Amino acid sequence: MKKILLSLFSIVSVAASAQTLTYANHAPAWGNAPYQTSQCDSVGVVPGASGAGAVWSFTPTNLHSSKTYTTSNTLPTNTLYPASNVSVYSSTSDVAYHNTNASSFKYYGGNLVINSYALSVVYSAPAIYAVYPMSLSTSTTAATSGTINLTSPFPVSQAFTGNCSVMADATGTLVLPAKTFTDVIRVATTQTITASAATVYQSNYDYYSVGSSKAPIFSIQTSTINVVAQPSSTQTVVYVQPNYSVVGVNEVPATAINLSVFPNPTSNFINFSTVSLEAVKVTALDMTGKVIANETIENGKSTINTASFSAGVYMYHVTDKNNRILTSGKFTVSK
Repeated sequence: MKKILLSLFSIVSVAASAQTLTYANHAPAWGNAPYQTSQCDSVGVVPGASGAGAVWSFTPTNLHSSKTYTTSNTLPTNTLYPASNVSVYSSTSDVAYHNTNASSFKYYGGNLVINSYALSVVYSAPAIYAVYPMSLSTSTTAATSGTINLTSPFPVSQAFTGNCSVMADATGTLVLPAKTFTDVIRVATTQTITASAATVYQSNYDYYSVGSSKAPIFSIQTSTINVVAQPSSTQTVVYVQPNYSVVGVNEVPATAINLSVFPNPTSNFINFSTVSLEAVKVTALDMTGKVIANETIENGKSTINTASFSAGVYMYHVTDKNNRILTSGKFTVSK
């Protein structure tokens, strides 16, 4: 009987540790491989049950607005975020600045878009997104402050105060059409940002599969902005990792390929060469994550004209026919 009880205890212990977020399996850090998200239909999507043993079933459809997110491999250089030690930027214009270590994951700001409103936020007192280790019912609340900058449809820049509350409110199983994840922990985050001209409310439900990806497999994000003398505006956006059926540790969705990139540094052009039959496209991005060139790979070869590029460091992604990232890296343009 003692052996049986010990075995049961061991199983429970392993299951519990499998649904615990730590710096190693959750926080953005140098060396992370890029990951992708796609927006999908959000009509009728609700977060579902909380607590232990929850089961969530979603059917993402009409995937669109795909983005590739890349984590910086050096200290961010934006002087507005001096306390950040890592940034995460998308293949469009999104960028977020963080400070992460073994005990916490802090958000120092970045870009936000809420329907027709475009804004950036700079925190002097950051939002705390996680306190590690984070398992079921772990929670943290932080008072925040900083500056909110509304850039569209009209400019406003004001100091704000607010708060951020985070809780791992559920563990369980996430059922998606092509794969079921049994080691999921859901993190619920709510934020309020209050300035004299505008107030922003945010509520996020992020479903993490521990060991599969540092990024959420599925997310439900609701944001409301109230601007003085303007109608209130609310949006709910649902994201899924489009390669969720094959994601693995560090978001590597497919077998890595060997790739030659030359000349590097370059001035007028850069060549890409591989023997992989999977590689079909190479994408160049600047260090903000903005896509600046796309070229088809034919017979294992492709060339990007860099004559019009400014001097600096750029990133590249090589993808397959399903837009899965096969390999990534950097190149330098010298003038």
